[in-house]
Parts: sequence; C-alpha cells; structure tokens
Amino acid sequence: MKKFVMALSAVAIATLASNAAFAAGDAAAGEKIAKTKCAACHTFETGGANKVGPNLFGVTTRGTGKAANFAYSPLYTAAAAKMASWDAASLDAYLTDPTKFLTEKAGEAKGASKMTFKLPSPDDRANVIAYLETLK
Repeated sequence: MKKFVMALSAVAIATLASNAAFAAGDAAAGEKIAKTKCAACHTFETGGANKVGPNLFGVTTRGTGKAANFAYSPLYTAAAAKMASWDAASLDAYLTDPTKFLTEKAGEAKGASKMTFKLPSPDDRANVIAYLETLK
C-alpha cells in the first residue's frame, strides 16, 4: 500500500509539473512562432481560410476535427473520434510528432497525417499552445 501511495504521489507531482510547464508558455512568443513556422499551412483569425491545414482559431474549444469545410485525413478522423477536445497535453504530444500521436490515438487505423511538421522544442510547443489557447 505504501508503494502504491508513493507511486500515486509521483504521478500527481509529474502531472502538476507538466501542467505548470504548459501554463508557463508565453502566448506572445507563441504567436511569433506560429506566424513563422505554422502560417504556411494554417490561418489563425476568426473565420480564416483553411489551407493545407485547418484554420486554428478556436482549436482548443471547438472539439477535434471540427473546422468547417476542412477535409481531414482518415487517420486524423479516426483519432479525433476518440478525443473530445484538444488540451495542452494532447497538443504537446501532437506537435511533437503528429503522425505518431494520431496513430496511437486512432488505434488500429492506419494512414498518414496531413501534418508532417514537428515542433521539437518543448519551449516552442509550450509557447504555441499558450497562443492557441488565446484564440477563442
């Protein structure tokens, strides 16, 4: 029982530390990163056009796979069916490796993600996530 409580405490501490890292993201820095690294495929304003990727305004509040008039890949659609919305942890995993994240979420579904770009820097991901969370 003592080992269980210690393990549970460790998980709780790791979760709090992880959430604190996301909260520490700088939205202004994230906007700059998004506009230099993501704007080739995405727009960020209300009612913005879809490009190769969907408009990202409201991505954290509209639910997964819900951008109007965007044709998601079958792999994304299968993964989105198992997710209610994007939270900081799922966005972080997705931005780290989109195809790996979608494949793990989709389970048996196979295929490719339209998004192959990876954002390797944890700080850049935290900042972009902070920026995306302002787009409501």
